[in-house]
Amino acid sequence: MQRIIYIIQKEFRQILREPIFLALIFGMPFIQIVIMGYAITVDVKNVPLAIVDQDHSSMSNRIIQAFSVTESFRFTGILASEKAAVKEIDHNHIKLALIIPVHFERDLKKGLKPKAQALLDGVDGNSAGVALAYAGRIAFNLQKEWLDQKKLKSVRLCGIETRMLYNPSLESVNNIVPGILAILIVVITSFLTGMSIVREKEIGTLEQLMVTPIRKGELILGKVLPLAIVGFLLFNVGLLGAGFIFNLWLKGSLLTLYFMVILFMLTTLGIGIFVSTIVQTQQQAMFFTWFFMIFSILLSGFFIPIENMPQAIQLISYLNPVRYFMVVIREIYLKGTEFRFLWKEALAMFVFGSATVIGAVLRFRKRIG
Repeated sequence: MQRIIYIIQKEFRQILREPIFLALIFGMPFIQIVIMGYAITVDVKNVPLAIVDQDHSSMSNRIIQAFSVTESFRFTGILASEKAAVKEIDHNHIKLALIIPVHFERDLKKGLKPKAQALLDGVDGNSAGVALAYAGRIAFNLQKEWLDQKKLKSVRLCGIETRMLYNPSLESVNNIVPGILAILIVVITSFLTGMSIVREKEIGTLEQLMVTPIRKGELILGKVLPLAIVGFLLFNVGLLGAGFIFNLWLKGSLLTLYFMVILFMLTTLGIGIFVSTIVQTQQQAMFFTWFFMIFSILLSGFFIPIENMPQAIQLISYLNPVRYFMVVIREIYLKGTEFRFLWKEALAMFVFGSATVIGAVLRFRKRIG
């Protein structure tokens, strides 16, 4: 035990002495949380919008007002005709044109259910679909408003009135930031573990350590534990950053989240050890770790919901441990989900982590034995 403590002390001194390690440890989390938290978003805002008002009534004016005060759309003005609206879309000046037909108010009051037309730029299908949903929601609210004001005797309220649980404002940052915290663990633990061990190879100190009374298992623990502690501390910094910067605070059990983080670190630390056994330089370690991170992040559901992926890719994603932790951290963070509902993900992370650590340690023993 004393020998392990000596190695841990050595590792902390080495980490604090290396500028590149300090930059990676303290600079990377800041960049990930702040910049990526603000930059990565699937929200659709300030969509350029124009309206063709062929009715010129009080209700059409109310429609114009409703669309001009929302953050979802940026009202650019009134157009004279549908032809002019199509021309504006062709020239990429607007993305959505709303055409209010003649006698809209009269027909609506008579219960004839007139329909306004929406012309959308469909080049970006996802943004167009979201913008159309926003427009439909505004129209739904206007119909309720007119019904409450008794301007209409009856009206067909199209669609289903919904309540968004856990993320009422549908802010993508509430979904992105917990995912960034998961990526933070992957980067710090796997990336730095591989580089730390390979650096010992490059400068020749690994061979020197092996001729000392230190056992191989003690060496591995002494090398890995400091980076696990650093990763755990920075994860907590990330939790505080998410709260103070984005006002996103943990809703579930902190102890449950900590337990899940430890299970997940088994895999990421094991990957760092494994990478160190197959490379000879820090550049090679960076390449292999980066290769793992890219695929694990893309197949984790961080950017793209796994349900939207092809069936074959969905099956492959079950072999990705980041997938399970991404589910866990979002569930605990946003919904406050209890452990009894997450035991399957916990079991999967434990199996992956145990297999990864055992395999990596055996290979490491063989390479340095």
